[in-house]
Amino acid sequence: MVGRTLREIRGELESLAVADGRYYVRCGRTGERPVPVDELWFPDRSAAVEAVRVAHAYRATLRRYDPRAPWYDFVVCHDVAGAVFEGLSESDHDGVERSVMDTYLEAAEATPDRDRLCLALLRTMAVELRGRLPVESQAAVLDAATVHLPAAETSASPLSGALDHLRSVSLLDGYTVLGRAEGTTTVRLSGYELDQVEGSLPTLPVSVELLRRSPDRALVVRRAERVGRNAWLVTLTSTDLAASPVSAPVRAGH
Repeated sequence: MVGRTLREIRGELESLAVADGRYYVRCGRTGERPVPVDELWFPDRSAAVEAVRVAHAYRATLRRYDPRAPWYDFVVCHDVAGAVFEGLSESDHDGVERSVMDTYLEAAEATPDRDRLCLALLRTMAVELRGRLPVESQAAVLDAATVHLPAAETSASPLSGALDHLRSVSLLDGYTVLGRAEGTTTVRLSGYELDQVEGSLPTLPVSVELLRRSPDRALVVRRAERVGRNAWLVTLTSTDLAASPVSAPVRAGH
């Protein structure tokens, strides 16, 4: 056979993987994690993007042996996006799950940059969950999602640990805690990768990371205000039971 063997390609793919990775690869059309990426995790986005290239090479070689082997549209998924999708799949909200997938697939067809599809999935989940489920059900889906995530470090405060993690996976450039008063915390987020949609800022990844670190008293973003390009002033609370954990209303700046 001309070119590399399946074993050689699989070896290259496994060399990119780590046991405690934060990213994985799945099919953007079906949501599956087929061979050869079915059980592999990758340490960062660049390694996962490279894994997409190798996985396509593997499937192309496989089709030389069996032309009937299905074709998959591999995309990079961050662990938060994948965990929330798993939590949603395990719930009884089938209509929401189908809507999320349908909207995401439309975005996949319109998004040439495959590295941005994970952000599209997070944004879609936030919009669909907020629009279709009450706050209590939104929280239950996110709580179920944390079961599919590794245990979080407990050395930092829940807020600092959550935001540090989002910064480490390039969902956030930086943050500054500006103050705490009367059950609320005000934080400035810089370089936040998710922009507002329909008057709300998707905060789903923030809430999931906070839940991982403080499941009994998790903070949620109650409101957000744009203060610059990809910069937001957000107010978090642990006492407002009516606040959505997946997105926060955006108020006009001064």
